[in-house]
Amino acid sequence: MKTKNIILIILISTLGLLSCVKQNLPDPGTTPEDKTKLADAKVPDSFNWSTSKNVEVSITGLPTVVPIKNTLTITLPDGSKLYNAYHDMSVNLKLTLVIPATVTQLKLKFGTYDETLNIANNKAAFSFIPVVTYGDGM
Repeated sequence: MKTKNIILIILISTLGLLSCVKQNLPDPGTTPEDKTKLADAKVPDSFNWSTSKNVEVSITGLPTVVPIKNTLTITLPDGSKLYNAYHDMSVNLKLTLVIPATVTQLKLKFGTYDETLNIANNKAAFSFIPVVTYGDGM
C-alpha cells in the first residue's frame, strides 16, 4: 500500500514537472533593452516636485476688557492637528504651517467658534471681530 502511494506521488510530480511551459527567457549573454530612466524624463522647469506647502495663517484678535482665553486648535479637514495652544482672544497671531500641497482648507476651533478657513495664495485668515450686517431698514 505504501509503495503504491509513493509511486503515485512520484508519477504526479513527474507529470507536474513535465507540464510546465518553458518561458522565453533572454540568452544569458545578451543585454536587456535600454529603458527610459527618470533622469531622461522631460519635465518643465516650473514643475513643483514638493508634496507640501507653507501656509501663513493670520488671526486678528478682538480687544476685550476681560481676557478671554481658550484652546485654539487648527486642523486639516481630516482632523489632523497642526496647531494647539492656549490663546488670548485679544491677541493677534501669525503662524506658518506646513501642510500637504493638495489641502485647500483648514479648520479652526476656539471655544464655541468652529470655522473653516479657505486657503488662497498660501494664506488663510480669521478674525474674532464680528462682521456687522445691517438689515433692509438702514
